[in-house]
Amino acid sequence: LKGAGAANGSRVRTGTDPTAILMSVAPAENLTASDKLGEKPPRRSVGGAGVVLVIPEKREGFLKRTLVNWSQKLRPLLESFAFRVTLVACLIFALFGGGLFVVLDVPDDPGIPILDTLMTIVMVLFILEMIINGIVDYKTYPLSFFFWMDALGTVSMIFEISTLLGSGGKMQTAAGSVDAMLIRTARAAKVGARVGRLSKLMKCISYYLKDKDKKMDLSGKNPAEAKKLSGRLMMTLSTKVSLLTILLVLAIPLFSIGQYPEQDLSMLVWIAKLEREYKRGYDEIVASSGSVNTTMVFKDAVAEMIDFYNPATANYFPYKMKGFPEQVSINSTSANILGEALLEARLAPTQMADVYRISVPACQVDRPECPAHLYFNFHNPRRIEVAQDMAMAFCIILLMILVSANLNQTLHKLVVQPMESMLSVVKDNASQLLKQFGLEDDMDTAEEDVEETELLEGIFKKFARLASLAAGRNEATAEELAGMDESARGVMMEMMNVQVSPAVAAPEPNSSSLRTSAVSGAQTGSDGLVQFQAAQTGSEGPESPVAVVTAVEMPDVPVIASLPVSRDVIESWDMDVLALDSDAQTKVAIHIFFDSTLGKITGRSWSEALTFKRFHQVVKAGYNDLPYHNYAHACDVLHTVYRLLCLTSAKTWLNSVDVYALLVAALCHDIGHQGRTNPFLVELCDDLALRYNDKSPLENMHCAKLFEIAAKEETDVFKQMDKETKKQARRVCIAAILHTDNVNHFEMVREISKIYEMASDLCDTQARTADFMPQYLEQVMQKNSLQWLELFLHFADVSNPLKPFPICKKWAWRVLDEFFEQGDEEKRLSLPVGMLNDREKINRPGSQHGFIQFLVAPLVHGTVKIFPDLHPVYSQMAENLGEWKKLWVEECNPSEEDIAKKEADVAKIKDQALELAARVG
Repeated sequence: LKGAGAANGSRVRTGTDPTAILMSVAPAENLTASDKLGEKPPRRSVGGAGVVLVIPEKREGFLKRTLVNWSQKLRPLLESFAFRVTLVACLIFALFGGGLFVVLDVPDDPGIPILDTLMTIVMVLFILEMIINGIVDYKTYPLSFFFWMDALGTVSMIFEISTLLGSGGKMQTAAGSVDAMLIRTARAAKVGARVGRLSKLMKCISYYLKDKDKKMDLSGKNPAEAKKLSGRLMMTLSTKVSLLTILLVLAIPLFSIGQYPEQDLSMLVWIAKLEREYKRGYDEIVASSGSVNTTMVFKDAVAEMIDFYNPATANYFPYKMKGFPEQVSINSTSANILGEALLEARLAPTQMADVYRISVPACQVDRPECPAHLYFNFHNPRRIEVAQDMAMAFCIILLMILVSANLNQTLHKLVVQPMESMLSVVKDNASQLLKQFGLEDDMDTAEEDVEETELLEGIFKKFARLASLAAGRNEATAEELAGMDESARGVMMEMMNVQVSPAVAAPEPNSSSLRTSAVSGAQTGSDGLVQFQAAQTGSEGPESPVAVVTAVEMPDVPVIASLPVSRDVIESWDMDVLALDSDAQTKVAIHIFFDSTLGKITGRSWSEALTFKRFHQVVKAGYNDLPYHNYAHACDVLHTVYRLLCLTSAKTWLNSVDVYALLVAALCHDIGHQGRTNPFLVELCDDLALRYNDKSPLENMHCAKLFEIAAKEETDVFKQMDKETKKQARRVCIAAILHTDNVNHFEMVREISKIYEMASDLCDTQARTADFMPQYLEQVMQKNSLQWLELFLHFADVSNPLKPFPICKKWAWRVLDEFFEQGDEEKRLSLPVGMLNDREKINRPGSQHGFIQFLVAPLVHGTVKIFPDLHPVYSQMAENLGEWKKLWVEECNPSEEDIAKKEADVAKIKDQALELAARVG
């Protein structure tokens, strides 16, 4: 909290995939780290008294958080219809594009550049798809079967690009033996690998068939479809079928590699024969000694070859030869060896890949054109070969679709339908159990990306947590208390009113909620408040009169012309009320009601400045001159409540009446306090205890004094409201002030934990989101608005440890001074002296350690889980705990063992602070 940024509650955006941490109502010294949610459930234990201990999980690493964030961003792209159609088109083109260019006899110019460009684009898209899949499905995709199929299919694209290893525009050559079977095997491997990419499309087929089954469902009910389980089973079996099919394509040709290739060797025979005949013609001219200068021997051999490759018996033929010149020079005499020109009239292929060149192994006639070549037109065989490859790929795809579709239907009947029935029963039972807790069933609104097994696991985990909350009680065993030091026992038993129970105690049911127990007589149940909020937000429900009240607007002129501190200080946690005199404190209080950002839309709307000043003067005079529960404390709590409302953007989810009423309650929450605790008044049978039947006598008195002052015309700060609006303001004031009694502390902690457990996904997602999500506002903020009003005032009342340490220390000393005064009176009256009240025994820094650890930390931890922007106060509290530990060591000179225990407590609180800060996006 050092500096303006932290002081103003600015977010520390580190980005995380937060894990659910159930807020403990037990001593923080028992908290330890746990495994992440989803991998292992949080560890929790229940003491003999039912005190619930829930251990927070470890936060995830930076790489994991980054992958999660990018996965959420890229998943819509991967699942979009346009992206899928594009990939399907690319797969089809990769399989059949090159073959179509061959079948259609597209010329190499411009066919080859166009084909290379398109195949390069396809390969880039394949690579991009692999990268996106690796990010979106980072848990399952890398190194999976489909990853390797995608990788093989992508790598095989290099055989389609002529500038790489493709055959397009390249002549086939052979200078010796040709292993055609090996070539076919390589081609089959390429096609098989590429077809493997299509196995992923079986998911689309399964979804289509599943939708078809839905349409055939005569019942019209499908309450809990097992989509994820069906997808996983379909994926597994489709993988096996696809793997089997591809292995068949790859493996069968491999058994023929070692055999003598069945291929046409006539081309090699003819090129060798032509070279011999050319040599014979050459020797004939040489032997004639110049009498013969033209020979027909080679021409006859060429004519015989042309007749051999007759179109009626062969679908390929020679169309050109080189290296057999007709004019030669023999002994400086010109001679003619005819024959080469006979092939000039033959049809040449349009694609270079259709050319098969056979070269003479060794020239028998020494000539410049050696080695000689014979060129064959393989147009027809190549078309047949490409057509067969395309047919094979199509057959493989058809086989995969048919077998996968059949398996999908079988699995749906045998596995998925029974699983859906089971899930439906579980969800129905879960809904009934949740209603018993007074909570709504939010499973139908869960993310669609949650697997059924995770859904079941989450349901049972939630039940376990709720059961633990219901079993937890405001009790501790004697053994548990014996393990604590004196100050810790004082905090637990006197401030928090923890009762000592036997070592083995049966858990008591949670018979009443915080809201109903707070102001049952005032009829402030949750339903009424929700209806009121619905009127504010335009939802269905009876319209509240509060929503139609016309507020009185004041001129936009500051009520306080000169502030004793700057506005920036007021808008931060550095506000030190004790550093101001009484008049300065008054100016700050009135500024908050009328001139602050909230005051301009609350105090100015519901009260006149003059009336409020008279009200304020009476309230101020009603506070006694005590070390702690005095007017300065009222101003400090008022300022803290104001900061909480600002940091949580309360104006977006609270109406102005509730905000105004909470600020009034904060100002008056301890009016008339006598500096003695409720147990002390009850022990003495004080008039207040008798008047209010020992139930929160001080807090009831504070409420009564507030409305006694407001009952007078000149000090009625609610007189601008109509009857119904005033009732609402009164309900808020009573509920909030009554819950400042620490006897309600454990119940408040449990209620907060329960709310978080039922909306943990929303709260954790909101922590990573800058703007408020509508679901978070509706289901968490507005739905529980009275709960948060009660929480904010109690939170502010115990917020001293959350302030910068110099301020924290001054307030702590004042609290202890007031406790010590009560202890002195207890001694005079021969009453048992409270554990925190004996100035001769208590250690000041040690008492603060227990106060923070057992009372403040659990409350603040649960609050920050729901209001993530408040995480800086938890960090400041952890820092203060470390400072108290240092002072305790200096004053007490404790043993190494005791120091180690305190240091462990501090380390745990600091670790929790880091976790809370890291979950904020």
